[in-house]
Amino acid sequence: MLKGNTYETVVARSGYSLRKLEKAFHQFFTQSPPFLVITQPLVSEAYLILDALWFGKRFCLMLYRQSRSKLILHASFMSKEYGSLIAKDLILLKKRKYRITVVVSDGGTGIRKAVWQVYGHIPHQICLAHLHRQVINALGRHPKDIRVKQLKVIADHLWLIESREALMWWKEQLGKWTRDNREFLGENRTDTTGHWWYIHHGVRKAVKLLVSAPDASFVFLTHPLIPKTTNELEGQIGNLSAKQVIHQGLKRERTQSFLTWFIYFYNRRLLSQRKTEKA
Repeated sequence: MLKGNTYETVVARSGYSLRKLEKAFHQFFTQSPPFLVITQPLVSEAYLILDALWFGKRFCLMLYRQSRSKLILHASFMSKEYGSLIAKDLILLKKRKYRITVVVSDGGTGIRKAVWQVYGHIPHQICLAHLHRQVINALGRHPKDIRVKQLKVIADHLWLIESREALMWWKEQLGKWTRDNREFLGENRTDTTGHWWYIHHGVRKAVKLLVSAPDASFVFLTHPLIPKTTNELEGQIGNLSAKQVIHQGLKRERTQSFLTWFIYFYNRRLLSQRKTEKA
């Protein structure tokens, strides 16, 4: 809202004291923005993208946006990505008459449960970028073991899959690697108390994620217009994160109020531009 300006800059330009400006802004943040009506374009297919902006481990801002539209349909703050809270947001979008035919999100359990609860069995594309990132985090960016390197190559090939034939070939490669390295995956250690654990826990996690990929992250092969990632929304998440960094030091409640107002003005500017273009 301040276009990146600090209080000191506004003080210099306005002539008001810092104390007076802080008091005015804090009073402003105690209010909620008015409801902004956002009409949905008349399209046969409507893809809902949702993702969260996390503020450390304190809380997150869950954002809901329709693909190919920069307008944010809804935003809500949560301490965690609880399925019950996400379901409430999705029900609210339904009440506002937003028609949704496909959902694109990360693979969080809460999101999956909420989408199934509210929309039933509509196509749900799990973000390929999130999946790949989780796999690489589990394997490491520069693995030393030749077997893990081979698995990382298979994981990187996810981005090359653009047809069902390519997906079948990829599944065969993953299956072959799993069979050839069954003993490697099963290696474990036992301590003096009899407690045991798998040595290659990260590799096992990566394999589990990759095995789930064909059913979760390749819905776009059946519905070619579906975005394969939530990258459209992540650009806005980065913008919101940058705004929050500029105003670090605000209390949690004021941070939430600031971002709520920022989204309101952001949407209002886009709607104004849309009206100007139509005129």
